[in-house]
Amino acid sequence: MPKLLLLVAFSVVFTVSAQAKLLKTTEFTLNNGMPVVVIENHKAPIVKHMVWYKIGAADEAYGKGGVAHLLEHLMFRGTHGVSDGEFNRWMNELGAESNAFTGHDVTVYHQFADISKLEALMALEADRMQNLAFDKKAFEAEQKIVYQERKQVVENNPSSAFYERMNLLLWGNSPYGQPVTGQNDEIMALTYEDARDFYTKYYAPNNAILILSGDIEPALAKKLAEKYYGKLPLGQIEHIAPEEVASSFAETLEMALPDVKTPRAIWQYLLPNHESLQDAVYNYEVLAEYLGGGETSALYRDLVVEQQSAVTVTADFHYVTRGNGVFKFQLIPDAKELTDKTLIQENMLAALEDAIANLTEAKLEKVKRKMLADLVYVNDNPNDAAYWVGYMMANGFSLEDVENYADKIKNVSLDGVQKAYENLLKAPVVFGLLLPENLKGNN
Repeated sequence: MPKLLLLVAFSVVFTVSAQAKLLKTTEFTLNNGMPVVVIENHKAPIVKHMVWYKIGAADEAYGKGGVAHLLEHLMFRGTHGVSDGEFNRWMNELGAESNAFTGHDVTVYHQFADISKLEALMALEADRMQNLAFDKKAFEAEQKIVYQERKQVVENNPSSAFYERMNLLLWGNSPYGQPVTGQNDEIMALTYEDARDFYTKYYAPNNAILILSGDIEPALAKKLAEKYYGKLPLGQIEHIAPEEVASSFAETLEMALPDVKTPRAIWQYLLPNHESLQDAVYNYEVLAEYLGGGETSALYRDLVVEQQSAVTVTADFHYVTRGNGVFKFQLIPDAKELTDKTLIQENMLAALEDAIANLTEAKLEKVKRKMLADLVYVNDNPNDAAYWVGYMMANGFSLEDVENYADKIKNVSLDGVQKAYENLLKAPVVFGLLLPENLKGNN
């Protein structure tokens, strides 16, 4: 799920005061335990309506891979009150952009429409939270669609085998190591009862977050939320606890695949969960921005601009709800002679060491100012604001954490970033090198 810093990219220098509120938000909880967040933005009569279920592929039982994603497809079929095909027809009639996505930790349903259509959107979404009609023919049809989707979108991607293998090396037996789509044999082995049971077990108001962003007053939002979502019964939710990942390992994966045109190198480090890191999590956010947050970042200037040994290089820190955080570097080498895994690793480590050695208070403040400027502009777009708040809260951050994000970034110190880097190099890591097949044997 894109993070905020991937949603916007402004380089305006802007200072956020220690008490500045990022977004105009209101939060309340319905009697059935469903949190609701209202993000006011009255610049245009539009609204983003999102339901973030705190459930995904990480909660699938062994051998049932793909059931969360298959259920996402089934949610667009009929309910006991809305016949098959009518949901999408209603979205078209309402002029709403409607879609959904499934991850390891979340399944999200979202619509974007004129504010006058909000009540209809809420009625339809709340209906399918509890009243999905499990028709066996619809199940079999969607099962085939999901199977073909994996064939066409995943397996026809020449690099998919590489990324799935890297994930497996990184996570081992943890559900996070399995693809969200499930494997082909798992998809076709799923039953109507598997999907129905997953839905009954996890689709409940107290396992979801409702985000409303746009031209909406909190009083009206509360009235509508109570009317449509507040009447739904709460569920007894028990999430699967992922198996612990080994505390120390260093793995290397090298693959040369047909139809791959561009070499690429990836480093993935497993860090403690953000709840364990507490405020240290913001040190890694700033570290990622400094090292690989765009064309002004330290690694980009070194490897792309000065050395010209890479076409691009990025760094990112990703939260995982119940598992470890992941700090990732991605690099596309510029020349065929830089397809040797040892040389690429040595070159990256040297660039990292130079970047940290040359990090000063002044450079750090410049990076933080850019990050703070990005934060200021997110509220201009109800869509971006809804995605960011939903992503953070679904990953266990409170709304207060979201509102204090700018202050946390502002308080990151040089010593904190340096310690984050030191800890990063000690973390479990998987290095992967993907090569075009014609370069096999050059190493």
